[in-house]
Amino acid sequence: MRPSADRVLNRNFTLFLAGQSASILCNALYAVVLVLFLKHMTGSASILGAVQLVALLPCVLLGPFAGALVDRSSLKTVVVASYALRGLLMLLLFLVSSACFLERESIDLGFAHLDFTAAFPFTLYVVFGVSLFLGTIDAALNPAMCAIIPAILAPAKVQKGNSLMQGATGLLTMAGNALGGLFFSTMGAPPAFLLNGLSYLAAAGTGLFLSVVPAGHGEPRPRAGKHFMAEVKEGFVFILTNKGLRNQTIVYALSNLVFPAVMLALPFLVEDVLKLSEAYYGYLMSVLTFSAIAGYFLFGLFKTTEKQNYRVICAIFIVETLVFLLLAFTLDVYLVFVLLAVLSVCMAVSRLINTALKQKVIPAEIRGRVFGTLDAINGGLVPLSLTLGGAAIDLLNKNITLLFFGIFAAYALLAGVFVLDRSIRKFYLSGCATAVPDEGAPSI
Repeated sequence: MRPSADRVLNRNFTLFLAGQSASILCNALYAVVLVLFLKHMTGSASILGAVQLVALLPCVLLGPFAGALVDRSSLKTVVVASYALRGLLMLLLFLVSSACFLERESIDLGFAHLDFTAAFPFTLYVVFGVSLFLGTIDAALNPAMCAIIPAILAPAKVQKGNSLMQGATGLLTMAGNALGGLFFSTMGAPPAFLLNGLSYLAAAGTGLFLSVVPAGHGEPRPRAGKHFMAEVKEGFVFILTNKGLRNQTIVYALSNLVFPAVMLALPFLVEDVLKLSEAYYGYLMSVLTFSAIAGYFLFGLFKTTEKQNYRVICAIFIVETLVFLLLAFTLDVYLVFVLLAVLSVCMAVSRLINTALKQKVIPAEIRGRVFGTLDAINGGLVPLSLTLGGAAIDLLNKNITLLFFGIFAAYALLAGVFVLDRSIRKFYLSGCATAVPDEGAPSI
């Protein structure tokens, strides 16, 4: 059903936020514990990278198809089933991470005999399998999450709802990451896997009480199997034929292709350029996290029109370009930290505006496949961008000044294209009718 009231914290959104909060906190703890668990079990950085790649690939390869399946299904069913399956997978990992499985050298299945080496114990195979299945589930869960917020909130509340969700995600992720190392050192990995599994089952339980039947996206729509690929194609076609969305996606894809080099360069910036200890890298990452959270929450306090959002996005591109220019020439520690904090705020606000806009502009009946396709595009660039970013840093012989100047030049070009492109401007202004300021809400 449509939102029960013109409030962000209506019954549906409160249930959704509660379930998500529990799962986000425990999943952040799980992410840290899994890395430490694999490191202690194998001592191999390659294994860590391979597990992350296995978890990422399904979203890249299956995103458009999973999005089409989401559009065919009830959003509530997708969310509840995804949570429940993740919970069961975590419970499986809890069982096989116990000492008896870790010490097994072989398993006799009757029809097959499986031998395991010390480098590849049985539990490691299960970790790879669980990671693959989790990535497959996320391929459907991610577009469903993007589609469900506009289904349980009034259009004028979508941006504020995303603000609360993203801000809470940042806070809980930071808390979970901080607790992960402590949890592993005191209790080990199995209890963390158990806790994460129970949190997902609890989230699935709260999801059962959701009422999500928006107009144009209710009960599953039976279609002949031969039409499925046509539905998948609709996600690509919608992006390609909507010139503003297409050009906006290209600009942001290119910016996302450049940005990972910034994150890879930060340890070298801290230690080699600023001559600081390793601890300051941790401090810097904390500053970036706090800044993003502040950006989500503070901008969410304002009720803005689409025209104002477009102006903010243009300003963000210009500010980000100037930040990269200043980073190329400053050696002042405090200024570097401030500039990177500003960059983090800009990225948070940009993500908030863009997500809310797409949720309002993309028709409800094809939100799943469009967001699934966008996830596949952006996710597919991650391995490439990390590879190119690392290669660029090595080719420049860790010359961070030259690296940031190159990023400045790239962003300056992208900012110019973005600001001058009329189709992009039209896309951002396409939902003006949905933005009506609330009484008593601050505006900008």
